[in-house]
Amino acid sequence: MKPARVLLLAAVAWGTVGATARAQTYQTDRTVETPQGARLHVENHAGDVTIRTWGRSAVRVQASHRPNTRVEIQTRGSLVQVGVQPPGHPGNPVSYMVTVPTDMPIEVDVIHGDVDVAGTRAPMQIDAVHGSIRVQGGAGTLALASVQGTIVVTGARGDVKAESVNQGIELTDIRGDVTAEAVNGRIRLSGIDARRVTGEAVNGSVSYQGSIRPDGWYRFSTHNGSIDLALPADAAATFTASTFNGTLETGFPVTLREARQGKQFSFILGSGDARVELESFNGTMRIRRTGEP
Repeated sequence: MKPARVLLLAAVAWGTVGATARAQTYQTDRTVETPQGARLHVENHAGDVTIRTWGRSAVRVQASHRPNTRVEIQTRGSLVQVGVQPPGHPGNPVSYMVTVPTDMPIEVDVIHGDVDVAGTRAPMQIDAVHGSIRVQGGAGTLALASVQGTIVVTGARGDVKAESVNQGIELTDIRGDVTAEAVNGRIRLSGIDARRVTGEAVNGSVSYQGSIRPDGWYRFSTHNGSIDLALPADAAATFTASTFNGTLETGFPVTLREARQGKQFSFILGSGDARVELESFNGTMRIRRTGEP
C-alpha cells in the first residue's frame, strides 16, 4: 500500500475515533444545597477545573466526562467533596465547571489540568502538578502551588503564598503579605500593598512594584537573574544588598556603604524604618522610583 494511502486511512480512522469519542461525552449537572460555613474540595486527576461564584447557598457541579465515569458529590458535615469513580487519567479526562457561594473556602487538587478561579472572597488552597493556576479575587489565605505551570493572581485581599517549580509567578493588585518562590521561572510582583514580602527565584528574575510600609520587611533574592524594585519616591527603609558577580544600581540619591568589599552594600532612604534585603549571585540589582524606566 502506498504511504499516502496509509496516511489517508489513518487520518480517516483518527477522525472517526475522535467523532465517536465526542459523541460519547456525557454531561453531569447537579446542584446541592450547602450549610453556612461549608467548604469545597475538588479532586481531579486529569482535566481542567473552573470555579465561579453566585449568590446561592449551594454548589452546582457541571462536568464533561466519558459514559463509564460517575461524578460524585458528597456532603460530610461542612465539607462538600467532588470527585469521580473510577479516578480520571490522561486518557479519561473530566472537565469541571463548579459554581459556589462567594464566601466558600476552596481546595483543589489537580494532577493533569489547569485551575481557574474567579469572583471569590474566601481562602483557598490549590495544588497542581501538570497545570497552571489562575485566580481572580480571594481573601484570607491563598496557598497555591504548581510543579509544571504558571501561577497568576490578581485582586486578592489576603495573604498569598505561591510556589512554582518550572514556570513563573505573577501577582498583581494584592492587599496582603506575599511569599513567592520559583525554581525555574520569573517572579513579577506589581501593585503590592503588604507588610511582609518575599520573592525568591533560583533561575529567574525578580521584580517588585509596590509600597514600603514603615514596619515592613521585604526580601528579594535570585541565584541566576536580576532584581528590579520600583518604589515610591518617599520610601523610607534600610537597604542591604549582597552579590558575588553582580552589580547594584539605584536611581535614588544615596551614599553606598560597603559592609564587605565587593560583596555587600547598605544605604538608608528617609527614616530607614522598613527593612529591604536584596541578594543576587549573578545579576544586576536595580532600585528605582515608581514610573522611572
